[in-house]
Amino acid sequence: MVKTINLFFSLDFSNLIMHTIQLIEPSRWMNILNRWLDIQSKYEWITNLAPTFADIFVIVYPIFLTSIYFYAIIKKKPAIKQWAFYIFFATLVAVLVNIWIQTFFYKERPIVVLNQVDAEETILHNILPTSSFPSDHAVVSMAFAMATLLWGIYSKKKLFTRCWISFIIISFIMTTCRILTLVHWPTDILAWLGLWILIPLILMIRPIRYALIRYVINPIIRFEQWVIDNLFNYQQPKV
Repeated sequence: MVKTINLFFSLDFSNLIMHTIQLIEPSRWMNILNRWLDIQSKYEWITNLAPTFADIFVIVYPIFLTSIYFYAIIKKKPAIKQWAFYIFFATLVAVLVNIWIQTFFYKERPIVVLNQVDAEETILHNILPTSSFPSDHAVVSMAFAMATLLWGIYSKKKLFTRCWISFIIISFIMTTCRILTLVHWPTDILAWLGLWILIPLILMIRPIRYALIRYVINPIIRFEQWVIDNLFNYQQPKV
């Protein structure tokens, strides 16, 4: 068990008095990061594109869900609205759990540890938490992809299962670029990966899914239908 833990991170319990556990990247993962940086240094196009691809894909998720929702309004398909909200809430719950976990751990970002640039002077560090573990971007991208796959299987819609492949590719590119830009360590991406897959699965359990749809999603959809009906006199099937 100890060997398994050390494979992903090293623990320093000296900060338990402050209710946080200090994490240190193991040397084997440091070596992998250094190899990636060597590859990046040989190809200028990777250096130029990595910062853009580290963040830009985040806008894909709200655009995708908004497009799906408007499509459902136009085509009068409330089931697709439920699907869009399920994806949203699966991702939201994963992010909230991630934020909660971050309160127990502290891990310096590689950009600071490797002395690449002062953290105070980095644009990313002006808006990101100081601790890098676990990765919020990995959580969002993996939870979104997994929820898309599960709903595609449940609704038997091949389009949605194909979208899952696209989101997995996006997740891989984005998280890799975040490592290359020294915002995250490799273990920030890998750690807790199962949990972000597990959360969409939990929300798909029938009683939980039914409760989520009945008490949260359907009331939101009914409010949207009431607003659209009163503003545009556009009738939709009731949920």
